Amino acid sequence: MSGRLEDRRVLVTHAERYIGPPVVELFRREGADVIADQSEYADPSTVQEVVERAGRIDVLVANFAGPPHIMPVTNMLTDATAFEDEDFEAYLQELVWPLLRIVRATLPQMIERRSGKIVGVTSATRLRAIPGLSVYSAARGAQNAFVQVVGNEVAAHNVQFNAIGPAHIANNMYYTSEMLEDEEVREQFVSEIPAGRIGEGEEAAELALATDASDFLAGQVIPISGGWVT
Repeated sequence: MSGRLEDRRVLVTHAERYIGPPVVELFRREGADVIADQSEYADPSTVQEVVERAGRIDVLVANFAGPPHIMPVTNMLTDATAFEDEDFEAYLQELVWPLLRIVRATLPQMIERRSGKIVGVTSATRLRAIPGLSVYSAARGAQNAFVQVVGNEVAAHNVQFNAIGPAHIANNMYYTSEMLEDEEVREQFVSEIPAGRIGEGEEAAELALATDASDFLAGQVIPISGGWVT
């Protein structure tokens, strides 16, 4: 099947990171006019500039990855008694505030048109504990809670706001090819995944496809994790 996003203008944030690259590739293949934005979003003014530059946005893929200097996931592990305030603040600045701000900036035009879709790319870590990721999971949990509530609020305006929650998906931030080349590390992760393998970014991108098939979804956070979260 092709052309599922024909004539739709899509803004993808952090397009070069996390699930951004496979989303951009798939959406373009499906006929969308994709704006692959690579801005840094820690500055609040950036969000409004990006949205104004984009103009009409039929679909927003709010894909945000955490601070690059902390990646990959094996570098993120820390005991709950040992993390610094700056660690959580970094996740707030890179994950939570950018999502809240870009949704706030994009929603008015969608509500006015009574048409639009927002897909947050968050994480499934809030749904099942990964020891050592308490601070990261707290930030992703804030994102997911925001999606659930705002998705409920805007449903009456025919705007669908949902999220996908990847976990154990190969990507250039958390589960990098370099990290997964370590057989011991890879097998440790795979041993916890019922599907018996690490997922691919393309699989997450397929779930993020914002077609009319998602018209009856509102405020849902859908995990994609090979059975790690069911």
